Amino acid sequence: MIFGGRETSSMIEALHRSQAVIEFALDGTILNANDNFLRTVGYTLAEVQGHHHRLFVDLTEQGGSAYRDFWAGLARGEFQRAEFNRRAKGGRQIWLQASYNPVLDRKGRPYKVVKIATDITEQKLRTLDFQGQIEAVGRSRGAVEFGLDGTILSANPNFLSTVGYTLAEVQGRHHGMLVSPSERASHAYHDFWAALARGEFQHGEFKRFGRNGREIWLQAIYNPVLDAGGKPLKVVKFASEVTPEKLRMADILGQLAAINRSQGVIHFELDGTVLDANENFLTVVGYGLEEIRGKHHRMFVEPGYANGTEYRRLWESLRAGQYRSDVFKRVGKGGREFWIQASYNPILDMNGQPFKVVKYATDITAKMTAQVAATHASGQTLASVRMAAESAEGLSASIGEISQGLTHSQAEVETIHEQAQAADRSTAQLNAATTSMTGVVDLIRGVGEQINLLALNATIEAARAGEAGRGFAVVAGEVKNLSAQVTRATGQIAHDIEAMQGISGDVASSLSAITRSLASVRGNVTGIAAVVEEQSAVTREISSGMQTASRSVAAINQGLQALTA
Repeated sequence: MIFGGRETSSMIEALHRSQAVIEFALDGTILNANDNFLRTVGYTLAEVQGHHHRLFVDLTEQGGSAYRDFWAGLARGEFQRAEFNRRAKGGRQIWLQASYNPVLDRKGRPYKVVKIATDITEQKLRTLDFQGQIEAVGRSRGAVEFGLDGTILSANPNFLSTVGYTLAEVQGRHHGMLVSPSERASHAYHDFWAALARGEFQHGEFKRFGRNGREIWLQAIYNPVLDAGGKPLKVVKFASEVTPEKLRMADILGQLAAINRSQGVIHFELDGTVLDANENFLTVVGYGLEEIRGKHHRMFVEPGYANGTEYRRLWESLRAGQYRSDVFKRVGKGGREFWIQASYNPILDMNGQPFKVVKYATDITAKMTAQVAATHASGQTLASVRMAAESAEGLSASIGEISQGLTHSQAEVETIHEQAQAADRSTAQLNAATTSMTGVVDLIRGVGEQINLLALNATIEAARAGEAGRGFAVVAGEVKNLSAQVTRATGQIAHDIEAMQGISGDVASSLSAITRSLASVRGNVTGIAAVVEEQSAVTREISSGMQTASRSVAAINQGLQALTA
């Protein structure tokens, strides 16, 4: 024997003082238990003695094949050692670091089992808590383990997904595969791993490269893990990809840089005190930075405005977080006036409260000067346009009157033309009548000649009759005298008819000429009336257009005046 009987007894006593000990029959029935074990499980000996070991086991484990195999192995004399999750009185969960030791008789056969245990519940719970935290971090972040020289030992799925590799593609390779060649060859990179190997913690944002050279940004912590002696054992890295945030920040910074290059920028406290300003702004106001820093914004405005209600309300609204954008008239160094298109932007903190004001400004002095000149020119143009509109209105009225007179004249010429045509027709009828009368005169003349011939014959016959024909001769003489009178009258009538025909012809000729002239005048008057009517319409359009132009120029003038107000 290695130990004598007394020594063995002393060792068992020492074991019972420091360890929880319980004895079981080979079927798991509890035979005995020391005070340490009873305190651990919360029972008295009477409450456990004669009961089966399953009293300390969860119901789900009791019915499993693994639990049956566990006791079968012990009954065959197989030693069991591990951490065990058990149940104390009232169902309280405990963890035991225990060994189940089959005790053999003189023939080497098991006849009972002695369990020696240490309560590790507090330690186990801390370990589980820590492990749970590590697992939670691992579920939400990328995790990778390195040797102290940077060799990749393992990596979780989150990290592998971020870099685009499988575990087999990175395991055993150096961390340098994830950085650029220039960084890998740098002294800073070698110093980085040297510091980790000394146990120095590292954290920050790191640019890394995944599969196919894809650039990624990681917010990462490199944690040296120490052994029991406090010496670095390995490095665990926890990382979150911040590439989208980094790109957004780069975009924002790029935009701010572009604004800073193209615009005047000045920063104020909420009370209006100047904090900072860029070169563009300083160029506009004509000051150096040290001449304005710490001074109030009112140095850029006229004294009357600075003391007014509007200026006070401007800064009250900015302190309340209200944005303001407008065209502002300001005063630079030496009292020089200038104009800016500016926005005052309250900047909010993490709680949404304003903590300063940033103003972005563009110098528009030249533009405003041009607008003032344009306003003046617009006023002059407005006066000219109004005069032209009034003249056009008068011209339109005059042409309207001319058009009315020509319309009346056209009507009168139409009446005269119709009357001339009627007179022409009457003259033609008169001419026809005188022509007919000529025939009548000829007929009368012929009758007179017949009468005169008959009178001559009667005279001859009366002369032959002698005395008997004296009376007839008197009658024949009278007839002859009457015939002579008829002949003279007929001649006079013929002469008058010829004169009438001449006059009628002259009248007809004159009336024809008048009719032709009237027709020509009528055509001219109609043409003139049409042209005048057309001109009247054009003049009305011109007048209307001038009135519209007058209103438009007036509106433009008002707008320009508003811009320069």
